[in-house]
Amino acid sequence: MEENFEEVISIGEILQSLKKRWKLIFICTMAVTILVTAFTLFFIKPKYEATTKLFIGKEQGAEQAYNNSDVQMYQQLLKTYAEVIKTRDIAKTAIEKENLDLKEKELLANLSVVTLADTQILEVKYESSNPEEALKVIEGVKAEFMKIAVELVPNGNIQVLEEAEFPEKPVSPNKKMNIIIGLLLGLMMGIGLAFLLEFLDNSFKTKEQLERELDIPVIGTIPFILRD
Repeated sequence: MEENFEEVISIGEILQSLKKRWKLIFICTMAVTILVTAFTLFFIKPKYEATTKLFIGKEQGAEQAYNNSDVQMYQQLLKTYAEVIKTRDIAKTAIEKENLDLKEKELLANLSVVTLADTQILEVKYESSNPEEALKVIEGVKAEFMKIAVELVPNGNIQVLEEAEFPEKPVSPNKKMNIIIGLLLGLMMGIGLAFLLEFLDNSFKTKEQLERELDIPVIGTIPFILRD
């Protein structure tokens, strides 16, 4: 029973400490939120993403149906094609044909190829701070890849499922998410600072705290009187 009483008192003291330093917590929260918001809006460049989807499989209207070996073969082709797309030769040719002011390493660093699970679909994405550049890269890479793929695997049959479109809206940064993270981070910093200051404060705030820490009864207290 006594342990439960002390636990309630401890929680009460924590809440009292937070209440006492609410201004500090508020200032920290707002300061960090404003800094994160300003950084997100004025210092982080927006990124635009262009995407195309390619289907790897038999030609449309083929008489023979798929069998297990066909499925396995095409799924292996997906992995092979994913590596082919991210080669320096394709990047170099795409840059030259689209007349892009890019280096091969820069293009490949921002180019991603995803094999969609349990499908015969490749998703090719490119991120750039310039939406027009993102679209041109995808178009250049796609055209050169389809040309080379036919030479490598004549029966691979690549079809464009989804053409790349001009990316009008940026995919990053996520402004709302960043602001929420800044708000939570500032709140945690404010609460942490409040607890640190409370930990460094060795004075007794209540007679209950004095009795608990020194294990002696309090005979009396001197009231604090405000002067007019």
